[in-house]
Amino acid sequence: MGTLTDMLRPCVSSVSHCKVCSAKAPLYGVTDFNKNCEEAKGVYLPLTGVPVHYYQCSRCGLVFTIAFDHWSTSDFREHIYNERYVTVDPDYVEARPAANADMIADFIKKSQSLACLDYGGGNGTLTTLLRHRGIDAHSWDPVANHEDACPTGSFDFVSAFEVLEHTPEPLATVEQALGFLREGGVMLFSTNVFDHVPTRSMDHWYIAPRNGHITIHTKPSLQALFARFGYRVHHFNDNFHLALKSVPAWLS
Repeated sequence: MGTLTDMLRPCVSSVSHCKVCSAKAPLYGVTDFNKNCEEAKGVYLPLTGVPVHYYQCSRCGLVFTIAFDHWSTSDFREHIYNERYVTVDPDYVEARPAANADMIADFIKKSQSLACLDYGGGNGTLTTLLRHRGIDAHSWDPVANHEDACPTGSFDFVSAFEVLEHTPEPLATVEQALGFLREGGVMLFSTNVFDHVPTRSMDHWYIAPRNGHITIHTKPSLQALFARFGYRVHHFNDNFHLALKSVPAWLS
């Protein structure tokens, strides 16, 4: 008779390394690919039978999966950000861009002449709404616009709403987003943070591979992530955050 490992061979390693701080990250749990954020509202998609394993960093608490690390942009567009995505995130079409446009307009009200970039802007609805308000707004999404050239200019203000939980490469994504800022610029972004996620709580609504939620942050993980590039993070709450090196005059 063989060992349990011989009899039931694990399909993933029991330990990975944190994508932010490189500390050891044991397995946290496993769920079906079709688990989505709308299940709390009764939206249950048929199970696919495809397991997605998540790890949790022992130092900064980041919860992440490596299941999508080998995916191309086309893979994400085909299997996650496709025509059925609205089923698991209906607010991304109109409600969220409208609310974010109101927030940005208020945030930069002291200087609406700022050059603004919405990084990860999806269909560009937010940028369109900001332009209607007379704001110099631009949009670029590394998935939706991956065939288009990156913006070549620099910006006073970069927004990145609902982006960081979607990337399998948090360091590369943040480096790219911050790279659009000119000296003294700031980055306003949203991602839900959970500093006290219970052990093996794979039923948590935000851990949702079908939504593309593959990197779940804590406040310490965000601080460590942005510190790699010389930025500090101010947390307005558990969802909205500001990355900056110093407070610009228009924000003081």
